[in-house]
Amino acid sequence: MTAGSRLLADDLVWAESPRWRDGRLWVSDTQGSRLVILGGEDGRRDHHLDLAVNGTGFLPSGELVGARMTGARLDRFDGRDWSLHAEFTDWVQGTLGDLIVLPDGTVLVDEVRGPEKPGQLLRVPPPGSDEPVTAAAEDLLFPNGLVTVDGGATLVVAETFAGRLTAFTIDPAGKLTDRRTWFDLRAELGETFLPDGACAGADGSVWVATTTGEAFVRIADGVLVDRIDVDGFAIACCCGPSGELVLTTAVSLDPELSIFEAAHRQRTRASVTCIHPSINDDHE
Repeated sequence: MTAGSRLLADDLVWAESPRWRDGRLWVSDTQGSRLVILGGEDGRRDHHLDLAVNGTGFLPSGELVGARMTGARLDRFDGRDWSLHAEFTDWVQGTLGDLIVLPDGTVLVDEVRGPEKPGQLLRVPPPGSDEPVTAAAEDLLFPNGLVTVDGGATLVVAETFAGRLTAFTIDPAGKLTDRRTWFDLRAELGETFLPDGACAGADGSVWVATTTGEAFVRIADGVLVDRIDVDGFAIACCCGPSGELVLTTAVSLDPELSIFEAAHRQRTRASVTCIHPSINDDHE
């Protein structure tokens, strides 16, 4: 890891969807079935869950919205209690993954099925809207991290098992059009570089975790401009309000188990690390 980085936690099982809010960092420990909140006056809070949450985001109201991994639903969390936000029984055959909340409160959430079964991106209208849930995009090969760039005009989706970042234009009506390859990690970096979580930098570039590539890379204007190598599986990332870069990684605790099997058996250790802006600048 980069010299000068700060370890925020290293006792999670699998650290997904890091999100900053009001000076606190929220992390989904998916395999540990808990929501971990780091920082602030409380230091750290762990909310244990009966049904694990994967992707998360914040609604305009300030409430957290989370995708229940196996529950075919989105729920809202007000800091104490959970309530139903949207239900997907008629839509979801696989597992809910990452999500992004657009400025108007629209939620885009991944449905993933497997490395050879394309998934989809579901659109959930803002709270109070009479619009139904719809499929925003289909035939995505394990859709994962979601991020907007170009002032919110472009959505970038990490297609993990395709090894690429795929972009859509978000039209004025909120529909996704003009599908195109935004960056091909597999072609540019190699077979092991498969994208997972992603986040946008202040300059419009995109940081993306490369899973078995064991690195976080930054893409700007279709070009690789930065890379941070890590010891372990690169899961997800987010940029903080003051330019911090948060990285989440995991390692297997059993040398006989692959990282995926170890995670399924809760035999992984996941870490959350923060890199200060001045340290991050050294990589540019």
